[in-house]
Amino acid sequence: MEHPSPHDALSRFHTYEAPPAEFDPQQADARQLRRHGFPRRPDAKTEPQLMRLWQRAFRRAPRLHMVKAELEIDPIMSGRDRQRPSKADFSPSGWGGVVVSTGAQGFSPYEPANTVFAEWVVPAIFPVAGDPSTSLTVGFWVGLDGSDPTSYELLQAGTAATITGSSVNYWAWTEWYTSQYKDPAVQVTNFAIQPGDQVSFLVCAPEPGQGFVSMMNYRTQQATSVGITARPGITSVGTRAEWIVEGISADLPDFSPAAFSNISAGTQHHSFNLSTGGSITNIGGSGGKSLTQSYIASPTTALVLWEGSA
Repeated sequence: MEHPSPHDALSRFHTYEAPPAEFDPQQADARQLRRHGFPRRPDAKTEPQLMRLWQRAFRRAPRLHMVKAELEIDPIMSGRDRQRPSKADFSPSGWGGVVVSTGAQGFSPYEPANTVFAEWVVPAIFPVAGDPSTSLTVGFWVGLDGSDPTSYELLQAGTAATITGSSVNYWAWTEWYTSQYKDPAVQVTNFAIQPGDQVSFLVCAPEPGQGFVSMMNYRTQQATSVGITARPGITSVGTRAEWIVEGISADLPDFSPAAFSNISAGTQHHSFNLSTGGSITNIGGSGGKSLTQSYIASPTTALVLWEGSA
């Protein structure tokens, strides 16, 4: 299938009008929250973990400024190989982080994951010794799916950074990629970030054919949300949740430790984190060399360290 045009790709993304100045998300009803792109209010009885995170976010951002997202096609994240075929030299094919299978949670009956969340401090990145002028990119994200090579899809959002010499660019992005349609990623151009900012990202599939992404920067007190409509015949499968550092370029730039904290994921009726474990994965280089070292530091924290270049 041909790659979609930028206009066609962007038409699947929906933005939300900014709320009035006096808007209080903790007092607003569900309809008002949806209208302005706020994450839904979790049920305190059935979703206590999510409710704590929801309340905590607004306590930490008392001057929250919810803005209407401005979107552009992201040429860097769109140009990467999402399906990560193995490469003989460097393998940005690898992910560094933790993957949790929904099936391993033992839910009866089985329910697919439809929510994944984490906070992290935007890592600083640095050039690789001996190759200071080459553009190098790394991404940090949370996502759902990405496990079936025959029908690959991945709903995800996060931050990324490119370093070229002494110049570094940091940005936020999201996408719902499928091997069938190969839609590009989009950059949220009016969501400013810099290294050291603590950010949060929520990725949801509230309906099988609908995606929802919400992001917040605690330093700037800014937040925004994006809705995504799936292509015909595409639905969120929800087989797993991921907290990932991804190598994008031909080598992996040095980055300060990436700590995904307050990790949470969920299905329609259940919440889970890393308490039942997860699959630890690392970015691999030539000769089987690991370029990252990933750890489960606690049930709600995953740590990814840079170990070296390819």
